[in-house]
Amino acid sequence: MTVFNLKLQETYFKQGFFNVIVDFDRFVRAEEGPIRLRLGRNGREIQASINRHANNNGTARIMGGADLRNWFQSQFEPMDTVAVDLSSRDVIIFDKAKKTA
Repeated sequence: MTVFNLKLQETYFKQGFFNVIVDFDRFVRAEEGPIRLRLGRNGREIQASINRHANNNGTARIMGGADLRNWFQSQFEPMDTVAVDLSSRDVIIFDKAKKTA
């Protein structure tokens, strides 16, 4: 699986978007446009979009809007860690990050 741990920065938590970290950007398609987000391993799916112009380095910003913001706020606290699975080109899957010992 192609999963990275995303620290849920205050801005992500309040506005419903996140930036894909540089080391994992290659797993997000290069074209801007719609993408689906699955909120939880077996959760509901929402529509989002890939924006590659928001960041100066061209890495993907995933814009999930109010649906993503509301899910973040119902499941997490600011600065919590969220597992982001980029295994599929069509769906990004979120899950609670595994605790490490």
